[in-house]
Amino acid sequence: MKLNKELFKKLNILYVENDGKIKESFSDTLNKLFNKVFLCSDGLDALDKFTQLNDTSEKIDVILSEYSISSLNGLKLLFKIRDINKNVPFIFITQETDVDLLLNSLRYDVTDYFFKPINENEILKKIEEACIARQYEDEILNYQNEIEDYFELINKVAILYIFDTNKKMIYVNDFFIELSKYDKDDILGQDYRSFFHYEMPKPIIKEQSLILENAKKWQGKIKYLTSIDSLFYTNCRIIPVFDENKEIKKYVSINFLTTKEENEKREFKKRVHFDLQETKRIYTVAQRKIDELTNILSSCTDYDEFKESLKKEQTQNQEYFFKLEELEKKVKNVKDKYDLLTVGINKKISQISLMINEMKSVEEKTNKKIITVTDDIKAKDFLITRIEKEIGIKGSKISDLEDVLEYRKTQIKKKKA
Repeated sequence: MKLNKELFKKLNILYVENDGKIKESFSDTLNKLFNKVFLCSDGLDALDKFTQLNDTSEKIDVILSEYSISSLNGLKLLFKIRDINKNVPFIFITQETDVDLLLNSLRYDVTDYFFKPINENEILKKIEEACIARQYEDEILNYQNEIEDYFELINKVAILYIFDTNKKMIYVNDFFIELSKYDKDDILGQDYRSFFHYEMPKPIIKEQSLILENAKKWQGKIKYLTSIDSLFYTNCRIIPVFDENKEIKKYVSINFLTTKEENEKREFKKRVHFDLQETKRIYTVAQRKIDELTNILSSCTDYDEFKESLKKEQTQNQEYFFKLEELEKKVKNVKDKYDLLTVGINKKISQISLMINEMKSVEEKTNKKIITVTDDIKAKDFLITRIEKEIGIKGSKISDLEDVLEYRKTQIKKKKA
C-alpha cells in the first residue's frame, strides 16, 4: 500500500497507548513517517500535551488513542478534546465491542475506530484519509471566510444584488436600497431589469441576457432609474453561480457607482456639441459674407481695372511695409542708443550724486570746524582785547612812573646845585 509520505512529514501525531510493547512497536513506524510523534500512556497526560501544544507551531494534527487508558479513558479524552478542537482527527484503538461505547464515541464525532490486534497499514491509511479530508475542510473554511470578507467589503463600497434564473431579485444590499429610494419589499421578487432606466439600449439588454443564459460573465455600464425619477450610473459585472451539478443556481450583480464620471462625460459632450454648432454658425456667416463680396465683385463692370488697381495698392502697401520695417529698425537702433546713453548718463548722475553727498559730508564737517575755529578766534580776540587793556593800563602806569622818576631826577639835580 502506497502512502502519502510527503503529507505525513508535515504532520504531528499524538499516540496514546498503555501497552508498552504495542506502543514501542507502532511508535517506531510512526517516527519514520511523521514530523513529530508525541507519546502518552494515560488520558490526563495526553490532554495536557494536546492543550499545551494547541496554539504553537507543534500543534497536534491527529490523535491515535487506546480506549482503555488510566486516569481518563479514551471516551472522556475524546470529549475533552472536542471542547478544545472540534475538527482534529481522533481515531480509537480498542478491544471493547460495547455498542453503547461505539455509539457514544460517534456522538462525540470520533473519526474512526479499530479493534485489536491492530493492522498498522489500515490505521495509517485511515489517518491519511482523515488528514486529507481535514485539509480540504480547512481550505473550504478559509475560502468561505475569504468570500465572507470579500462580500463584506463589497457591501461597503459597491451596489450588490442577486437574482435567480427567472431574473427575480432574491437579495439586495443596503447601498442599492439607499440609491434606488425603494423599500426592500418593493425590490425583492421583481425583475432586476425593471430598475434599469427606460433609455437603456435594448440591444445591450438583449446581449446581456444571451451572455448570462450561456453561463458567462457579463460586464458593462448600467443606467438606473430611482423611485423619485433621479438617475445613477454604474460599472456592472454579473457573475453566474453554479450548484454541485454545474447548473446555474443564481446570478450575482456587483456595481460600482460612476455617476460623477458619466455626468462629466455628458457635460463634455455638450460642450463639444456646442463648439461644433458655433463653428458651423461662424462658417455659415463667413461663407455668406464671401458670397456677398463675390456678387459685388461680379457686378462691377470695371472689375479688371479694379483688380489692377488693387494689385498696385498691394505692391505699394508691400513697399510701405518694407519701409515701415526699416523705420522700425531705425527706431529700435535709436532706442538702443538712447538706452545705452541713458545708462551712461544714469551712471554719471549716480557718480555725481555720490560726489555731492561726499561734498555735503565734507562741507558739514568743515562748517563744524569753522564754527569751532570761529569760537576759538572770538575767545582769543576777547583774551587779546583784555590783554591789550591790561597792557595799556600798565603802560600808563609805567609812563607815570617815568614822569615821577624824571621829576625826582630834576629835584636831585637842583639840590646838588
